[in-house]
Amino acid sequence: MTSSKLVNYTTREFMSDHELEQYIVKQNEIFTPKVIEEFTKAGMLRRVLTKLWNKEGVHRVGILFEYRDEKAYIACQSLLEKHYIPMVKTFITKVIGSRGIVVHEFSSEEFTKGQNN
Repeated sequence: MTSSKLVNYTTREFMSDHELEQYIVKQNEIFTPKVIEEFTKAGMLRRVLTKLWNKEGVHRVGILFEYRDEKAYIACQSLLEKHYIPMVKTFITKVIGSRGIVVHEFSSEEFTKGQNN
């Protein structure tokens, strides 16, 4: 079981597949090892970018953020404004965010082993 207390799931829908792919490529520019270290110190436990594939004709990504707690979430918002927002502001997207507090969770042994390696 992880120690995530607060989870944010955001979808970003793009006008075209080309723009979506450009956004995906930009992730390594934005999230350098130094920036990742800042987020980690602030309390972000995990960030996952997924390319949604089950909606034909839709160009969408899902972004999962897992935070240690509400304090970490707040600390990471300023880091997103500093490092992330300026780098993606040229993309025209429809953004939908959902935030929740973890109330039930399970992880497979395979997932847990992967975290310990």
